[in-house]
Amino acid sequence: MPSSPTQPLLSSARVTYSATPEPAALTDSSDSPAAVHKKGSSVETFFHIVCITAGTGILQLPYALKEGGWIGAFYIVLAGMISSYTGNMLIRCLYCKQGTRLQSYSDVVEAALGRRGKQIVRTLKDFNLLGVVGIYIVLAGVNISTLLADSSAFVPSVQFWIAASAVLVWLVIVLAREIHDVFVLSFFGTLTTVVTVVIIMWIGIGDASRRKEVPPTKLVDGKMLPISLASICFSFGGNLNWPDLEASMESPKLWSKTLSVATAFIAFIYLCVAVIGYGAYGDHVMSPILLSLSKGLPVATANVMITAHVLLACPILLTAVFIEAERDLNIDAAHHSPAAERMYRVLFRTAMMAAIALCALFVSDFAKFVPILGAVAASMVVFVIPVVCYIILYREQCTFSPWEYAWCALIVCVGLMCLVIGTSEAIGNL
Repeated sequence: MPSSPTQPLLSSARVTYSATPEPAALTDSSDSPAAVHKKGSSVETFFHIVCITAGTGILQLPYALKEGGWIGAFYIVLAGMISSYTGNMLIRCLYCKQGTRLQSYSDVVEAALGRRGKQIVRTLKDFNLLGVVGIYIVLAGVNISTLLADSSAFVPSVQFWIAASAVLVWLVIVLAREIHDVFVLSFFGTLTTVVTVVIIMWIGIGDASRRKEVPPTKLVDGKMLPISLASICFSFGGNLNWPDLEASMESPKLWSKTLSVATAFIAFIYLCVAVIGYGAYGDHVMSPILLSLSKGLPVATANVMITAHVLLACPILLTAVFIEAERDLNIDAAHHSPAAERMYRVLFRTAMMAAIALCALFVSDFAKFVPILGAVAASMVVFVIPVVCYIILYREQCTFSPWEYAWCALIVCVGLMCLVIGTSEAIGNL
């Protein structure tokens, strides 16, 4: 077990963003999974953050620049700063009670907004993560079927590959108890993203060098600016998993630095894809960017990498939901023998995966309905709620400067704008 930090979080009357969360006499509850299992390093946490955040959304970024213009490159930096800021705010909220640590995002909301607020936010959070996993499973099945479509051998249906993808995710999730157990998935998930980025840059630069005319671009499109910003902000949504990641670290004091480095890396690869993709194809760029690239083996490889990424990310996303649910259901070592605990955990996770798979297979509008919930959940849970909870929980000690209040107000406005635009776009696609 790592030693507990000894300096209090609130060492003075003023609490600013630069403060490091260092709880005093942090209690290790015996029913907390992170308290009874080996914890991970900051390097492992880095890969978890990148794998969770930098997913299929990276393929939409050149199109986001097409919508808003070159100013979208600035939006990527801004969204990264907001994501890192609210992620650190959320973790500080876990330590609002001196001498202990709240266990989850839901506990933070309950401390700030009450039990009803907790129920609403947790419902949004859990259904959003479960829905995203369902869409990822559908995407993996469709991609596998498409990749094998030209094979001369018999190719099973799309439904078969969706079911096979669900079974693969199920096998991992019943074997892994917590996020630390799936580090290898995060490592390879990050690797698939990096390979995809390299392929996009390589083909994009090659296509641009062969063009005789420079494709049309624009600096700013005022009408589409809000949609562009919303699309980019959603690409940085990952805060739902941060409490479990921070709890799994050997040294939680390194969380702020780890999140900042990971977010900077994500923003860098996002900029590479967005700038090269929009620069190479201009206003003719399509979404996803793979549709604009010259066809061949590299593009097929990129499709394989994206398929692998979504499958590798699914168990990590599910772990955040399952750990909290199992805690509430007393599926832990404090209430059961090791054999019984494992049996109940496997049964619970199997039932949840079966429900996700059935929705993915048989609910016709599943892939259209989930983005509505995702727009509501991501905009509120990633941007607005961490700021609101932090100000409420630290209202007596927090003395923000006018600039800091203005920054928080900007974050809330961006979150509300994403809520309106994301929801309207998702409903419009029904």
